Order: sequence, then structure tokens, then C-alpha cells
Amino acid sequence: MNASLPTRLPSRRRCLQTGIASAMLGLAGLLSAGSAFAQEWPTKPVRIVLAIAPGSTGDTLARMMAPRLEALWKQPVIVENKPGAGGVVGTEYVVRATDGHTLLLGTQSSILPKYTQKGLRFDPLTDLVAVRKVLHYQLLIAANEETARKARTLRDLVALSKTTDKGLFLAGTGPTSIFNLSFAILNKQLGIRYEAVNFNSVPAMNMAVLRGDAQFVVNTPASLKSHMDTGALVALGAVNAKRYPNLPDVPTLQEAAGYTGYLPQLWHGFFVPKGTPPEVTGRVYKDVETIFGDEAFRKQVETSLAASFVTPASPTSFAKDLQEETGLWQDLFQTLNIKPE
Repeated sequence: MNASLPTRLPSRRRCLQTGIASAMLGLAGLLSAGSAFAQEWPTKPVRIVLAIAPGSTGDTLARMMAPRLEALWKQPVIVENKPGAGGVVGTEYVVRATDGHTLLLGTQSSILPKYTQKGLRFDPLTDLVAVRKVLHYQLLIAANEETARKARTLRDLVALSKTTDKGLFLAGTGPTSIFNLSFAILNKQLGIRYEAVNFNSVPAMNMAVLRGDAQFVVNTPASLKSHMDTGALVALGAVNAKRYPNLPDVPTLQEAAGYTGYLPQLWHGFFVPKGTPPEVTGRVYKDVETIFGDEAFRKQVETSLAASFVTPASPTSFAKDLQEETGLWQDLFQTLNIKPE
């Protein structure tokens, strides 16, 4: 038996080498097939879904990006708005998509319902795959002209809210939307007496403040700028640690009201449904990187949307950021006693 072992070992070695070689060839074939698949994708029109109505800042962003992605993908890029239920309707639509050509340009409102809504039929953290965060947006607290005449500063707005039993009305887009949640967090320290009046879109939310159906709003400068330029809306505070360079006259919340708490930020980022081939995720990431690698286009977006461009990050980094941010929001919800409804 022992004498025969040396004669068997080379044979086994040859079999092992042959097996490894076959496996390597197979792996090379799979990698080649994956690369080919990524090059061939897309094979039909691509849909970019937003869980918000037309006319919002995110909608403008998607429509600015679409023609450039079409040029790279050689297929139509269709922007679809599916608002409703504080972002749940559009997000679930993408989660259920199986065509391999449906993307979500989502926000925190796509993720946070996991912690704010009962009976959610999907888990956004596991049923969506993070591809790339695109932009961080600036946020403002702004009041309509009539209210601003009575409250010229954010401290004045706090005082004004306490002069009536019901306080003031905040225009929002639903209890789990990033606008409503952001203000709920800010107000833990600001102390404004208010009730939220909710609408099904950002334009409708803005219009409610302009009409006087609500007195103030939390929104992006890009969405409010045209009304601020006419004086119909007045910015009372920037939700940031420093004044925004494009709005140097708007004080920070710390300057305006002594606020020292957490400063929530709105962002938009690309997601694909779970099960999407990783080659597609990589292709979308690469091509979004490409279009924002054009400095002129990047500056056009930043100027048009009054937003800060996010430093490029891999899908893995975006997923890690999401885990950390949602953990922070969870802790805040517990502190503020915000429970699923």
C-alpha cells in the first residue's frame, strides 16, 4: 500500500490541476459573460421611478440626468412619478419590478417607512440594493409673506405659534415624509406649537403656504427660490451648521434660534430591486459616475438645484452609509417617541 502511494500522488495532482484549470476557465467564462451582459444592458427602455410628484427638486434632477443616460445606454430613459403614502407607493413599485430595467431615485422617504409605518409589505433595507448617492440637498424653514410680517425671525415664529391654541400650520407631504420627520426632529428643541397639514406633492405643499392654508414649510431652496425671489416666501433659517454660500443672508438655525441639535439632510440616490444582476448595478454606478464626471454638467446641476454634490462612493459605501443613517434615525425616533402608525 505505502509503496503504491507515490505512483498515485502525481495522478491525483494531475486531476486536481485539471480541475482547477477547468474551474478557472469556467470562472473566466462567467466573468466574460457578466462583462458581456453589462455591455449589452439595457436591452429596452429604462425607467427611473421617483416616489414623488412632478415639479419637485428630485424630479428636476432625474429629468436633467435622463438625456445623458440615454446617450450612454442607447435606449429611452423614462422618468416616472409615483407619489403616495409618504414615498411607499413608488418605492414598493420598484421593489416589485422584475424587468431588470427599473431604477429608483429615492430619498430617506424610501427607507424610513420601515420604522414609521405599520404593515409595510416590503423591507427597503433588504429588498433594495444601493447603487449610488447622487446629491445632498440644502433645507430651509420658510414662512409666507403674511406670517413673516408678524414673525421676522425664527425666534419670532416660535413666539407667534404660542399666541393661539392651535399654533401654526406646517405644510407637509405626509407624517413619514422627510419634510415632516425633519421638522419633528428640529422642533424637539425649537418648540414651535404646530399642526401638520399634508398634501400629495411638493408643489401642492408649497402652494398651501402661498395661499395661507399653512404658515410655514421645510423644503429645499431650489423648490422655494422663485417664491423667495418675489417675497411671497421668506427664509427664516438654514438647516445646516454653516450659512449656505448661495444664501448668505439666511441665518443658520443656531444663529436664528440657538439650535444645537441634529441637522437632518435630504438626499437622492439610485437603487435597484433585490435580485438585479450585479453587472447591472455596476453599469448604472459607472455611468452615473461618467455623467457627473463632466464638470460643466455637475456645476449645472449644483446651480440649478442649489444642492451640494456628493463625493463619489461605491455601492458598498452607500449601503454602509444607509445602515449608519437609519440607525441614527431609529434612535431619534425612540427619543422623540415617534412610533409606527
